[in-house]
Amino acid sequence: MSPQIGLTAVIEKFGPAVREQYKLSAAQLKVLQLVSKCRTGQLGSHKERCTSCGHKRVHYNSCGNRHCPNCQGVNKERWLIDRSYDLLPVRYFHGVFTVPSELRVLFRYNKKLLYSLLFQCVWETISAFAMDKRQQMEAKPGVIAILHTWNQRMQYHPHIHCIIPSGGITKKGEWKTTKGKDNFLFHVTPLSTKFKKKFLHHLVLLYKAGQLSIPQNDNLWKNASCFYKTKSKLYDKDWVVYSKEAFGGPSQVMEYVGRYTHKIAISNHRILKMTDTHVTFKYLDRKAAKTRTETLKGELFILRFLQHIIPKRFIKIRHYGFLSTRSKKADLSKIRRTLNVAEKPPKQVLTTREVMIQSQGKDPYLCPKCRQDSMVVFEITAGIRGSPRPFFSKDKVIRTAIYEN
Repeated sequence: MSPQIGLTAVIEKFGPAVREQYKLSAAQLKVLQLVSKCRTGQLGSHKERCTSCGHKRVHYNSCGNRHCPNCQGVNKERWLIDRSYDLLPVRYFHGVFTVPSELRVLFRYNKKLLYSLLFQCVWETISAFAMDKRQQMEAKPGVIAILHTWNQRMQYHPHIHCIIPSGGITKKGEWKTTKGKDNFLFHVTPLSTKFKKKFLHHLVLLYKAGQLSIPQNDNLWKNASCFYKTKSKLYDKDWVVYSKEAFGGPSQVMEYVGRYTHKIAISNHRILKMTDTHVTFKYLDRKAAKTRTETLKGELFILRFLQHIIPKRFIKIRHYGFLSTRSKKADLSKIRRTLNVAEKPPKQVLTTREVMIQSQGKDPYLCPKCRQDSMVVFEITAGIRGSPRPFFSKDKVIRTAIYEN
C-alpha cells in the first residue's frame, strides 16, 4: 500500500467527476474542495528554521474541516483534556440509540431537523428513566451524546452513542448511585419502548406542522396515508437500543470517548488501494468479528462519504444534565463534595504545543535534527483562500515569525 493513499488523494482523483455528475449541497461541495487540497501547496505553507542548527522544513497548511481525517488529531486531544476535568470516580455506562431503516430516507431529507430530534428524544428518555421512582434513582443524570451516521462500510446509519455516569444529582444537591442490576444502567427493553414512543410522537407533530421534507416517490412516506401506515408499523417494531457493560474506570471512559468523538466516516489508514477507477478499503464485520475489504468505484466511494457531511454549524457532541455547560460547574462541585472528592484545579487554556506535549509526549516545535532548540517560521506562502491559516501564531512566544532568508 502506498503511504500517499488517503481521502485527500481519492477526492482529488474522483471528486471532479462527482461534482460534474451529481447535484451536491453547498456543504458537500465545500468539503470536497477543502479536503482535496488539505496539506498541499494550494492552501499555502510556512517554512521553519531551527534557531540553533539552521535545519529547515516546510509545513503545508491543513484545511481544518471537521470531516477531514487529517485535521482531527489536535482537536480530539484538546477536547479530551477538557473533558478530563469533568470525570468523577464512579462507574460509567455506554448506551447506543438507533432508528429503524425505514426512517433513514426521512433523515436524508431532514438532516438538521431529525438529528436534533434524535438528540432530544435520547436525552428525554434517559432523563425520564433517571427521575422515575420505579428506577429507584430519582436524580438528574449526566450524559455525553455523540452523533454518528455511518456503519463500518460507510452506509447511512444514524445513531447516537451515550456516555452516562452511574448516578445523578438529587434536588438536595447530593449524589445518588443507580440501583441498576447486572452491571447495566437501565433495562434496555423499556428504554427502547420509551425512546420509540417519544420519537414517533414528535415525528407526527413535525409532519402535521408541515416541517418535514418528504421524498415524492418514496412509497413509505410520500402521502398522509403512507406516512401513518408506516408510522403504525414502526410502533409495532422493536427498535435497537442497547447498553454495554460499565467501563472499568474513568481512564477507560476517556480511551473509549477518544475513539468516537472526532471520528469521521472513513479514516486514511482504512483506505488500502486506489486504481484509475476503483478504491479498496477495509472494514470490520462485527457479526463475524472479522476484518474484510470492499472495492467500490471511486465516484461511489465519495458519494458514500458525502452522505455523512453534517449540516453547517450543527453540534454533533452534546452534554446534558449535570454535564451541560449551563449547570456542570455548580453541579459537579456539589457532587464532588458528596463523594468526598477534591475539587479540580482551574481549567487551563493550552496552546497547540502544550496539547501535543501533554497528550503525545512530543514537542512538535523541537528541531528534529539537533533536538536542542525550537523551529521558528521565517517564510509564509499564502494559499488560494487568501491569508494562510494562522494556527502557528497561537504560540507567539515560541512561534515568532522572523521572515528572513
